[in-house]
Amino acid sequence: MIPVDQAIKLVTVNVTLTNAEDVPLKQCLGRVLAEDVASRLSHPPVAVSSMDGYALKAADTANTPVSLKQIGESQAGGGFDGVVGVGETVRIFTGAPLPHGADAIQMQENTEAEGDQIKMLESVPADNFVRPAGLDFAEGDILIGAGTVLSARHIGLAAAMNLPVLPVRRKPRVAILATGNEVALPGSNLGPSQIITSNSFALHAYVMAMGGEPVDLGIAGDTLEELHASLEGALDCDVLVTIGGVSVGDYDLVGQALDDKGLKQIFHKIAMRPGKPLLFGKIDDLSVFGMPGNPVSTGVCSMLFLKTALATMLGIATTDEPALTAILGDDLGENDLRQDYIRARLETNDDGERIARPFSRQDSAMQARFTEADCLIVRLALAPAIKAGKRVEILLFSGSLVTL
Repeated sequence: MIPVDQAIKLVTVNVTLTNAEDVPLKQCLGRVLAEDVASRLSHPPVAVSSMDGYALKAADTANTPVSLKQIGESQAGGGFDGVVGVGETVRIFTGAPLPHGADAIQMQENTEAEGDQIKMLESVPADNFVRPAGLDFAEGDILIGAGTVLSARHIGLAAAMNLPVLPVRRKPRVAILATGNEVALPGSNLGPSQIITSNSFALHAYVMAMGGEPVDLGIAGDTLEELHASLEGALDCDVLVTIGGVSVGDYDLVGQALDDKGLKQIFHKIAMRPGKPLLFGKIDDLSVFGMPGNPVSTGVCSMLFLKTALATMLGIATTDEPALTAILGDDLGENDLRQDYIRARLETNDDGERIARPFSRQDSAMQARFTEADCLIVRLALAPAIKAGKRVEILLFSGSLVTL
């Protein structure tokens, strides 16, 4: 068995970036930017008004009240072509270009209009209610960096930058293969020894949440012939995830079938609970994960290793971040040689601090409890017993892109 940290590093160094592709802006939500992008224009491109009112020379309002002659109008999308001289003003609306010669805006609430004579009731300083050209950003500014997971705000910004398409990483194609004579699809009439293949559906969702493109290879029975045929569908993908059949049982044939396809095993078995039997290797450029059959094991391994692989392939920074912690809600005994990931609920105490309360049973087949959990408590190998009230490291669950 190898430690969790070593396994994560081995995954990282054995996967590569996917290619970049240009995608229309409206299809870029949740995609990962492949390279830095710069603005094609300044925003705003010229000085504009931030208020409905009158454009004028600030010096003309030094002594108020004073009447100025209105000589025109400036609207958004159609400015005033003339020049504002001494004693003159131009009606202006929010977002409209500031006329030449003007250096300030008087808000309309501080004026009185009598024909073309506009009385200014208050003085204004230069640049009053004026948004200068390039206030937000200038042409050539790099505003969104490579590796950014694009949100709705990024999409709006890119549009303002005059970018109709963006270079994003191609979504890694992840083939998912369930195995075993005992598994069946949801809605099936189950035989006396059959179970539902919930793992393949969870993995489909995990892959989508992590920014990948799932490819369903269905269910292969416990024969080498079926496994070989099913594995052919994965060879044009980036990642293959098999479910079950990587332990040591008489019918655990997945490992043999993968070997027949030329698998180069990088590791098999990790000092962790749940998820110990995880296998990782390569068939040429295809990265292969042999997931354990228990649903909690698959979920935890996806959270730690599949997420790492896809993030690396998408160019998402995986720099170390400060660990999240919570106050332990119940005593925990000493740990053994395996790093433990304990399902727990989160509560909040009177001080607003998070309390992590572990479930009393941690069986890796208990999918309902896994779904009820808010976090995993991380316990290092050989960790001593710990009392409630102490701080522990946690991994939060989440439904957003590249997280769980």
